Amino acid sequence: MATNMTDEASKLADEASARIGQASEQAKDVAQRAAKTAQDAAQTASETGQAAWDVAQKASAKTREVAGEAYAHGERTARELARRVVQQPLAALLIAGAVGYAIAYLLHGRR
Repeated sequence: MATNMTDEASKLADEASARIGQASEQAKDVAQRAAKTAQDAAQTASETGQAAWDVAQKASAKTREVAGEAYAHGERTARELARRVVQQPLAALLIAGAVGYAIAYLLHGRR
């Protein structure tokens, strides 16, 4: 029974990590595209500084929007993970202990 709870909590933690990673990658991608768009606009519209400024402002707004969505997604995932920890504290404790042991082993086990 503890193994099932441990597996479920571990899967949830992996899913949360994957979702946060995906959201981060999406935000990074949008930010890079926005920067590229702003840079391209600035190069092609050097005589029209206002046009470049407008594009940069739009890119900045879009980046903030995507970053906000990524943050909200991560927050929802964290709340779900916290809810599961409250529901199954023993499984959460076992998983935390196993992760801590694995990290300690990786850091100090090969001397």
